[in-house]
Amino acid sequence: MNYHVKPKKHLGQHFLKDESIAEKIANLLDDQELNNANLLEIGPGMGVLTQFLIHKPSNLSVIELDNESVIYLKKAYEGKPLNIIEADF
Repeated sequence: MNYHVKPKKHLGQHFLKDESIAEKIANLLDDQELNNANLLEIGPGMGVLTQFLIHKPSNLSVIELDNESVIYLKKAYEGKPLNIIEADF
């Protein structure tokens, strides 16, 4: 998808862009310990971390305030097991 969300200063947004770091973060979660637990990602932005968390054995939800990011996530993860909550945390 060629659509990009620009960080908004008024929301204090800083996006994780390095996929290798995102993958390392996701790999810190032990799949056996998750065992279909509820997992919440706060402020997924463009889903760089989400793309790795979605493959974990969990019920993944993301909470995002920025409508532009929500639209992006809905398109990027359409048909995937992801609960997108549009709200402030």
